[in-house]
Amino acid sequence: MIDTEINKRYCQSCGMPLRFDVEEYLGTNTDGSRSDEFCFYCLKDGHYTVDVSMPEMVDIWVKYAKEYNGYSGTSYTPQTLRTVLNKRLPTLNRWRQKQETQNIHEQTIQKITAYIGNHLFENLDMDTLISMSALSKFHFRRVFQAVTGENVATFIQRLRLEQIAHLLISTDYTLEQIVKQTNYQTKSSLAKAFQKHFGVSTSAYKKKYRQTVTGKPIHLEPEIRFVTGLYMLCLDVSDAYRSRDNYKYRFKWDRLSRYIKQNKLNGSQTKFASISPDDPLITPVEKCRFYIGMAVPKGTKPEAKFSVLPIPQGRYAVFKHTGNYVSLHKLYKAIYEEWLPQSKYRPNGTLTFEMYLNSPRRTKVADLMTEVYIPIEKKA
Repeated sequence: MIDTEINKRYCQSCGMPLRFDVEEYLGTNTDGSRSDEFCFYCLKDGHYTVDVSMPEMVDIWVKYAKEYNGYSGTSYTPQTLRTVLNKRLPTLNRWRQKQETQNIHEQTIQKITAYIGNHLFENLDMDTLISMSALSKFHFRRVFQAVTGENVATFIQRLRLEQIAHLLISTDYTLEQIVKQTNYQTKSSLAKAFQKHFGVSTSAYKKKYRQTVTGKPIHLEPEIRFVTGLYMLCLDVSDAYRSRDNYKYRFKWDRLSRYIKQNKLNGSQTKFASISPDDPLITPVEKCRFYIGMAVPKGTKPEAKFSVLPIPQGRYAVFKHTGNYVSLHKLYKAIYEEWLPQSKYRPNGTLTFEMYLNSPRRTKVADLMTEVYIPIEKKA
């Protein structure tokens, strides 16, 4: 068995205990000297020998568990080794630095996408976006693509067309009025771009998805509030939202709670929230953005993984919901299919958010209280 002290030092790439007792088992630096951080499997002449992701690194050693045990003097089963490495690798230099860089990039792009959303139909100059990111032109384009899955132009065009689709089905605006309101080039160019993106004409889309008055009795009585100066400290949970991974979703709520507690942001009036900038009936599920967060003062500087999202100022219809969160979708259905068509209001944008008035950890499910905020404006 390898000495206990040796087992306290691990290769900062693959996680194996470093064998300082056998020089040949250590990696080499650019000057040919032996590394005190990496094993010979991972580092040669100062460069990583393989370009793999962290999960792939774990898979490699699980596949060669026998060799791992022979080198390190352990007797792990493949499954136990996977558990050990999944816990160990995120703490190692190679992956921690990579994750920190990724978190910074994600936070930067979240700031850029929030800016785009708040200035969607203005002249979004590429140089302005790049300067906001503090990245070079090349890295900005590469990082934006990696984080959003789209290049900048495609992302902006999609959001604009989705907002136009929202106007088509939620307002009485003609196409000419939408062109004027959105500063789109021409009616013809809008119709052509819409057809290409959605696969149907604007008139066909409106006919298919337009919500009409059903004649059903309305049992909803929202409070109309004017929201101003609201900023949300947010954590992106889009991946958990899309995959419906409840474990990952709870894990991110725990991360947000720890961050708030560690930074002493919580107080007696602390209220948690979830924010959705997209309409899932229009935006493909794999593109929907979803955040969890809490209201914070303007100017709050978040750390990596977090961002501050401004809530658009304006009038909101606020609906109160009591009970299990899983039934919230029924409330949304009633709002959009019953209340809005028969009210004197129409939606003013796709961003909606929920404020949670009590904690599910300290409250019975039946007593959970939620406020749903729908941006609205008066019908013409």
